[in-house]
Amino acid sequence: AVVSTQSTGGSYEKTWEMIKETDGGLIDTTTNNAKREKRRLIQQRLLNVKLGVMRHVFLVLDQSTNMDENDLRPTRFICLKKLSEQFILEFYDQNPISQIGVIVVKNGKGQKISELSSNINKHIANIQAQKLCEGQFSLYNGLEIAYKTLSSMPSYASREIIIVAGSLTSVDPQPINDIMTQLAESNIRVSVIGLSASVQIFHRVSSATNGTYNVMLDEQHLQELLRLQCVPPAATPTMEPSLVKMGFPSHLTDGVLSLCQCHVEDKTKSELTTHGFTCPTCSSKYCEVPVECKICSLTLVCAPHLARSYHHLFPLTQFTETPTEDLIDDTMVCGGCSNTFTDQKHVYRCENCNSYFCYNCDIFVHDMLHHCPGCESQPR
Repeated sequence: AVVSTQSTGGSYEKTWEMIKETDGGLIDTTTNNAKREKRRLIQQRLLNVKLGVMRHVFLVLDQSTNMDENDLRPTRFICLKKLSEQFILEFYDQNPISQIGVIVVKNGKGQKISELSSNINKHIANIQAQKLCEGQFSLYNGLEIAYKTLSSMPSYASREIIIVAGSLTSVDPQPINDIMTQLAESNIRVSVIGLSASVQIFHRVSSATNGTYNVMLDEQHLQELLRLQCVPPAATPTMEPSLVKMGFPSHLTDGVLSLCQCHVEDKTKSELTTHGFTCPTCSSKYCEVPVECKICSLTLVCAPHLARSYHHLFPLTQFTETPTEDLIDDTMVCGGCSNTFTDQKHVYRCENCNSYFCYNCDIFVHDMLHHCPGCESQPR
């Protein structure tokens, strides 16, 4: 007999589908498959390729009635809001000198709920404020709103649109070919993540603009697809190289009471503060950086922001997968977490320092740390 567990949404999860048989007759679970797939995606990252580190990205979210389905818990839209928060946090961690905006599409209309900026808290608050899913999805209107803003952005930065849609149809006021041609001519990349099934029009738009199109399998897969969008895409041949003037603001901790430029137009949070960042050119004050100065248009960043973008240009080389039985010393421990390899079928070796790592540390080092602990601990 097969036992299934009932989820909070009221439907049954097919736990038996997690078990598969390998070629050798052994039982393998989808957890192991997911681990291999995650490492394969990391290995596919291109080396020695020019990347668009400065990015202007619009996240377009489907808020039609199709997002009320409960194949994701508790509903598609509530789950998407939670994953969008994680995506925004990780996006700014991996792309600190980039900007993101948010658009929702419902009732056949697109609405820009968050302008292009680096204000993480504002993006998350605006997404969480969205409650009801109404009407139908319109691909054209969502793309048109994003295009009007991105078309005026400088050509030296990467311009992208990321669409997460659960609808299988689109109610468009005009032929989609019109906006598709404009996006392709402006070198605006469109990537789509589907929540239901493969849709031909999504595939056409992503292919015409050199984007990607994927359909999620479950919540964990959707999270991985969003995380992949945090990696900067390869720069297009038409992307113009340019020197970008940036300013390093001074951090005030005990200054005079003043109003920051971030909240001049925001009446709900227009408070006088004594701390903030001051522009080196015009001395305007801002709550947080990176940001573009509203007075002199200077891009304000801190040195750590530029340093965190460095790993995209020079990524850490992949570790070599080695069977655990090939280890000379059985008492050898992981160079990251210091645990033994008793439950590991494979370990991963750094070619530079010959340190060995378990699977979790291998993924953490390449996804988050971007430096080999063994190499960094060696005397220089």
